Amino acid sequence: MNTPADGATRRSLLRTIGAGVVATSVVAGSASAQDEVAQRFEFNGATGGWEGLAPSSIEGTTNPTLELEAGQTYEFHWENGDGAPHNVVIEDADGNTLVESEFVSSQGETQTVTFTAEAGMASYYCAAHPSSMRGDVSVSGGSTATATATPSSGGEVHEVLMGSTDDGDYYFDPIGLHVEPGDTIRWTVDNGSHNVVSYDDRIPEGAEPFESEIISEGTIEMTFSTEGTYDYYCMPHQSLGMVGRFVVGEAGGPAEGSMPEHGDVPESSTIVEQGSVSYEEFASSSGTATAEPTATPEGTPEQVTSAAPDEQDESTEASGPGFGIAGALSAIGAGTLLRAHRNNDE
Repeated sequence: MNTPADGATRRSLLRTIGAGVVATSVVAGSASAQDEVAQRFEFNGATGGWEGLAPSSIEGTTNPTLELEAGQTYEFHWENGDGAPHNVVIEDADGNTLVESEFVSSQGETQTVTFTAEAGMASYYCAAHPSSMRGDVSVSGGSTATATATPSSGGEVHEVLMGSTDDGDYYFDPIGLHVEPGDTIRWTVDNGSHNVVSYDDRIPEGAEPFESEIISEGTIEMTFSTEGTYDYYCMPHQSLGMVGRFVVGEAGGPAEGSMPEHGDVPESSTIVEQGSVSYEEFASSSGTATAEPTATPEGTPEQVTSAAPDEQDESTEASGPGFGIAGALSAIGAGTLLRAHRNNDE
C-alpha cells in the first residue's frame, strides 16, 4: 500500500458532476448534499484574485475574508473568469489541507464546493495561483482540529526536485528513479508551484493511485511498497510535459511498453540499471535539447574549379542534395569557358 506522508493528500473528495462539463459540484469534509446551506458565497475566479460577487458583504472585494460558524454548511460557488486552471483549497493555520476541489480550466465553467466549517480553517486559495488568489477564513465557535503525520517507514529516502528551467521547460529531476519496496520518495519544490499525481492506468496492479496537494515551497513525501513501474505528472503543468517515472523493485505493470500521454520518460530498464536518470541527461539523449543550427556551406564556381578533381567529388558528396548538382553544373560551365579561351589563343 502507498502511504502519503506530510504535504501529500489522496483524492478524498466526493464529487458530483453536474450537466455536461459546464458545472461541477464538490461535497467535501463532513458536508452532505442534503445538509442545509447556511450561506452561499459567489466568486469570479481569475489569476488576479477571487472577486466577490455575493452576498453583498463580499461584493466587489478581491479575496474577501469568509466569515463562518463552525459546524455550519457553506457553498463556495465560482465561475472561471479567464480560462486558466483554478481550484479551491481550504487549509488550516499549519498549512494542512482540509478541503480541495478538482481543477477547472475552461472560461465560463462553474464549480460549487460544499463544505462544513471547522474551527481550524484559516485560509482559502487556488493551488495554481496561491499568492494572488488567496483569502482569509474566520471561523467562530468549535474547537481547533489537529492533523496527524504518517509515521516514517524506516526505508531509504530518495530526493526529487520539481521546477522549471529558464527556457520554460518543466521537470522532475531525476525524471527516472529506482527505489526498493518500503522506500520513500521526497519531492522538493525548486521553483514554481507543483504537485505529483499518478496516471491511474499506468501504475502496478494493487497499487493505490496518489495525488498530492499543489505546493509552492516545501516537500511532498510518499512511501511505496507495491513493486512495479509508476508514471506520474504535475497537474498544473501536465500539458507542458512535466512527467516522471519511478520503479519500485522490479519493473512491470501497464506502464511498460508505452509512454505517458503528455511526454516521454526513460525506459524502465535504464532506470533500474542506472538507479536514476537526471532530467538533463534524458533531455539530451532524447533530442529535446536544442542544438545550434549548422550553416550550409556555399561555394562559388571559382572555388569549385580551383579544387582538384578528387576534392570536387568529395565536396559534392558531402554537401548534400541540391548543392552537389549546382556545383557540378558550375564546374561544367567553367570548363566550357576555359576551352573556349584556349581556342581563341590558338
